[in-house]
Formats: sequence, C-alpha cells, structure tokens
Amino acid sequence: MEKLSAKDFLTPMAVILAGIIIAGAILWSNKQLLDATRLASGGQPPTSEATTSTADVTKVSQEGVPFIGDPKAPVVMAYWFDYQCPFCRESEEKVMSRLITDYVKPGKLKILFKDFAFLGPDSQTAAFAARAVWEVAPDKFYDWHKAMFDHQDDENAGWGKKEDIIALTKTIPGIDAAKVEQLITDRANDYQKTIEADVAEGNAMGIDGTPGVVVGKKMIAGVQPYERFKETIDGELNSSP
Repeated sequence: MEKLSAKDFLTPMAVILAGIIIAGAILWSNKQLLDATRLASGGQPPTSEATTSTADVTKVSQEGVPFIGDPKAPVVMAYWFDYQCPFCRESEEKVMSRLITDYVKPGKLKILFKDFAFLGPDSQTAAFAARAVWEVAPDKFYDWHKAMFDHQDDENAGWGKKEDIIALTKTIPGIDAAKVEQLITDRANDYQKTIEADVAEGNAMGIDGTPGVVVGKKMIAGVQPYERFKETIDGELNSSP
C-alpha cells in the first residue's frame, strides 16, 4: 500500500478551509444585501423630511389612540411603529426620550402611537397587548411601551411572544397583567380592525414602513436625527396661533 505523506493530507484540508472561508464570505455579503434592502424599503432613513400632498396630522384619527402629553398640546405628532422593528428601537433610543423632555413634559407636544404591525405574528401580538395596556392602565402605557423596546432582540429572533410580553407586563407596577392577557384574547377581533385601520391611515399619509412620523403636513420617515424633529416641531410651534 502506498504510504501517504503529510502533504497529501494538507492539500485537501486547504481546499476544505478555502471552501469554508468562501461560504462564510457569501453568507456575510448576503446579510449585507438583506440589510441594504431593508434600508431601501420600509424603515429606511431618507435624506430629509418631506412635505407631501397626503401627510396631514389634522386628518389623523385620535379616537381611542394611545398617546402621551397634554391632550390639548399645540403640536401633535403621529408615530407609526412596530415593536419588532430595529429601526424603531434606534429612533426610540436616540429621539423619543429627548422629545419627551423638551416638548411632551412642557405641554408643547402630544404624541399619538399608531400601529404599523407588519413584521410577523409577534408584531401582531405586541400590538394587541399595547391596545390592552392602554385600556387597563393608560397612565402606564409609555412605561410599558419603553420596556417593550428595551427588551427587543433581533427582528423575530425569539423574544416577543405572548408569554414573554405578559411576563414583562407583570414587572411594571400598576398594570393588571391578567386583565391584559384576557383582553388580548377577548378583544382580538376589535384590536385587529383598529390595527388595520392604523396601517391604512399611515399608507394614506405616505408611510410605507417604520418608523414613520407625521407632524403638521410633513412626514419624517426612518431613523432621523433629533435635530430634524426639533426643526419640524419648532416650525409648527412658531406657526401656531
């Protein structure tokens, strides 16, 4: 029998390693392509805000909609989002807290939370739960809302099912988690209709992804710097009687 040398083993091993490296490179490039595609579609950060012929916050329904701020604040901001959307989480972290400090707490801004649940079953479940929380404990809604984004993992990566949401809800004082869980089931049909109405309304305003915001007649889509929101809100404040 012919004796094999170390060289005979190393050659095929090198081929295998090269294959692994190439496969990894392909997977990595595919991920970049997927991310780029996501950025080019819903949830993309465009270069600037846009004044559109359809965006008009005065035409946004406020009936039964979760909100924070003075109900009679001079400026209203409608905010479409999805609890599974990583771009929404980024916007929440970079912009929302500053808006609350600078505009909501001083009574200048009212923020309407509009559902745009389009990323799968967990998105729908979270939207149902949000509606239930608003019914059970409206004063705790934003605490719950923020906690949901604080716990968000990668998109549809596992966290966010009903049992996860109820467990999280139990950690927030002042919310009857059992009642929330009951409403998610009992009011499912009603909540679904409301969510669909929010999405249709957003589409009518020119919003086709998350996050999407309308202030006045301007739409701010995707992850945008705080300064863009400030400029838009200040413009509305300066033009209000």
